[in-house]
Amino acid sequence: MKKRLLLVGVVAASLVLGGCSALRVSSSDEAGSKPAGVGISDGSASQSPSPTGPIIPEGMIETTVDLGSACPVDVSLAISADWSDGEGYDGYRLYETDTDAIVTVNCLDEDDASVQELMDKAREQMFSTSGSTKVGEASGSLDGGEYWTVYGTLAPEDMRAVEDEETAMFGVVAGISVDGRLFKVSVDMLAPADDEKAVEEFRQMLPTVRLDDQELKVPDLR
Repeated sequence: MKKRLLLVGVVAASLVLGGCSALRVSSSDEAGSKPAGVGISDGSASQSPSPTGPIIPEGMIETTVDLGSACPVDVSLAISADWSDGEGYDGYRLYETDTDAIVTVNCLDEDDASVQELMDKAREQMFSTSGSTKVGEASGSLDGGEYWTVYGTLAPEDMRAVEDEETAMFGVVAGISVDGRLFKVSVDMLAPADDEKAVEEFRQMLPTVRLDDQELKVPDLR
């Protein structure tokens, strides 16, 4: 399998799409997914309503992604036990299964751009390879920035395509300013287009992605 080669390609693609920020290898052995806390209200009328949080699909658990000290943005999503927590660096995390499907999470310093420039570049380049097709998208604002959720199909020639095959892609891109510094946060869910199990999981997982516990709008995934 070319999963390890794909890992390198995905990291390279993230740098190409997001800028030239370098990823520093973390020396921590404690990286891994951690369940996020869930607040419970007693329903009292005198209390302010608490956030409902994402609806977690059956068989999945809400997980906070360990992106190390390089990323000031909390990223979480629902994921099943079939996905192992693989390679990790400061600002980068890979989840993989025993198939060719992968989920990558990146957080890169983008101080040389503005939020609008970052988002415009992501939209321009995401499906720029001939034969790649954007199927649906949604966007909105976040505290300190903007986000874009999208899904579609990548042509086999796209540098992020899995095993040089037509690839289903579900993703999130956000530009977020924190204490005067701009960060690009991205979540990419990639699998061969004929991997129906992974594609169905991605349809369930994309709506559960949260950035700093903020809910994101997603396109119609039916």
